[in-house]
Amino acid sequence: MRKGFLPVLILLLGLSGCSSFFEGGLVVGAPTVQVARENFSLTTERDQNGNVVAYNYAYTLVLYPLPGSGRGYVVLLDGSGNPVEAPFTFSEPCPAQAQSCPPVSRTISKSSASPLTPTQVVSYRTVSLGGQAKVVRLPAPMEVY
Repeated sequence: MRKGFLPVLILLLGLSGCSSFFEGGLVVGAPTVQVARENFSLTTERDQNGNVVAYNYAYTLVLYPLPGSGRGYVVLLDGSGNPVEAPFTFSEPCPAQAQSCPPVSRTISKSSASPLTPTQVVSYRTVSLGGQAKVVRLPAPMEVY
């Protein structure tokens, strides 16, 4: 009987301290994603004298749900924790046994008379349908405009 008691005790202690294994705690049922900026282009428009009159930026933000990802929404955040884009909504969960699930994407186009300074996306806030939220750090910063 004592032999079976120790593994159960260790399991219970491990589960009670689960939040210490996950920065910000464990959020159940929220989207978990990989974030990518794809198809980036920067073009310029010039006047008849060859002077640049416009800088045109275009790219697609793509959020790939990971297997086991839940429903809810994701907000990309800069280094100060400020939202960078409108939330990305995940209306369907990604089954744990799935090889991949359809990504959610948004194409961004901006034009400016002067070059834009990039914003560094360093994390995202994931929010479950139940309202639980957690900030997840990206493996590497990503530049957006």
